[in-house]
Amino acid sequence: MGDWAKVIWSDEAAFNVGGSPGRVFVTRKASEEFNSLCLLPRFKKLDTIHVWGCFFGVTKGPLIFWDKAIMGKRITAQGYCEHTLPHLEEFWHEQSRTTEDYVYILQDGASTHTANYTTQVLKDKGLYNYLFPWVAKSPDLNLIEDVWRLMKARINRRSPRPNRNELMRAAIREEWEAINTTDLEGFLAGMPNRVQAVLTARGGHTKY
Repeated sequence: MGDWAKVIWSDEAAFNVGGSPGRVFVTRKASEEFNSLCLLPRFKKLDTIHVWGCFFGVTKGPLIFWDKAIMGKRITAQGYCEHTLPHLEEFWHEQSRTTEDYVYILQDGASTHTANYTTQVLKDKGLYNYLFPWVAKSPDLNLIEDVWRLMKARINRRSPRPNRNELMRAAIREEWEAINTTDLEGFLAGMPNRVQAVLTARGGHTKY
């Protein structure tokens, strides 16, 4: 795992409540085109649950739910610094004390992460110099995305799929807890191949 195990991989994720987990294919007869058993219901509007999480090596950090009623409907730079960054800061200090080594932070180039307001707060907290360099419009190499994909896949396989806010929240918590050392080791072990694929594609699309 090498140096990749010295990075805190962090980001937000969105989970849709109810509806279809994605594109669904149905095997049917030609005459069953409008059979209700071969159709998916349409929802006027899906509720979306936003979370933030991170991991370092094989250690998971906190999982934070974005409470729209308290934190606001949108994740802004100010909201990120007030409600999310303190958890990242605490986790960074914990891992720094544990490893007694440099601990780097990787987050993507979203405006909430790169805004002047966020940058100043990171500098004030002494975290800015530990940010992993992130080039604009670069390939997404953030391993936390693999965690989100695995969690979503597991949730989508549930039958029935969670169709209420409280059920989806519970499912997200359960799947976060289910992410284990083997999962995280696998993501880290695959990082060299991922980087090589990006280099071979000269920054273009890869299977990752």
